[in-house]
Amino acid sequence: MIHVFLMVLFLAIGSQSSAPYSRVAIDFGSIQIYWYAIFILTGVFIAAYYSQNELNRLNYPKDIIYDGLLIGLPLALLGARLYYVLFDPIPHYKTFLDIINISKGGLAIHGAIITTLVFVPIFCKIKKIKLLPLIDTLMIGFLIGQIVGRFGNFMNHEAYGPAIQSAWVIDILPKFIVEQMTLGSVVHHPTFLYEGLWNLSMLVTLIILKKKRLLKVGENLGLYLIWYGLGRGIIIEPMRVNGAYGDALMIMDIPVNIIMSLVFVALGVVYLFFSRLKMKNLPYQVDLVNVTS
Repeated sequence: MIHVFLMVLFLAIGSQSSAPYSRVAIDFGSIQIYWYAIFILTGVFIAAYYSQNELNRLNYPKDIIYDGLLIGLPLALLGARLYYVLFDPIPHYKTFLDIINISKGGLAIHGAIITTLVFVPIFCKIKKIKLLPLIDTLMIGFLIGQIVGRFGNFMNHEAYGPAIQSAWVIDILPKFIVEQMTLGSVVHHPTFLYEGLWNLSMLVTLIILKKKRLLKVGENLGLYLIWYGLGRGIIIEPMRVNGAYGDALMIMDIPVNIIMSLVFVALGVVYLFFSRLKMKNLPYQVDLVNVTS
């Protein structure tokens, strides 16, 4: 499905005359469709396609992912938006429409993660399906969706870091990224890209560990929380703080995403410890063939 992402990216860049690129993909006058939304939905589509195919292999009910998305996706978007609004250091929400307006960005992945992890166990209980294999699949899907969705930040000209001081960094970056990350005459670190590459490395690692028979059922969740928390909390978020003013969500002058990312790390460590200690009889992911057997 990588060709779908590349096609959308090609359309986004190819339809522009020059940087900075317009964040509007389609303009109907009173109604506008933004590239931010298109990249997020593209990520959701690719992630859902992968996840449903994997769950079909495990003999989950047909279209279970799509059934979950009907409720889970709006809830995740709501959680992502409320998290952002709650911790936004620049209060500019005067009406309800201001709160729900995401046309210019304003979604926080931490809120979406928290909302999803609350929703999924409830969904599995209602549908009477096994939770842990579904969670493993969703973590892979989450990574795919995040990698693609981050290009929405790129088109919005946001989520960047401080000015790049080393010429070699600029030289190895694709030209279209350098142009879009240029403010005035200064090129800024494309932290959206760094986060995407970090997530890609996590995705590849999870696939390799599964094939090497090193991951038990349910352990993708713990590794995801640890890996993503470390990357976001120690690498990405500190760079954003030194980027655009207002780009970092704050609580008591501390970037809340750093705090929450480190909480994710702690929860991931506890989860993996509990998993190995208390659930020793769980099968390895690679050995799982049919969840109904």
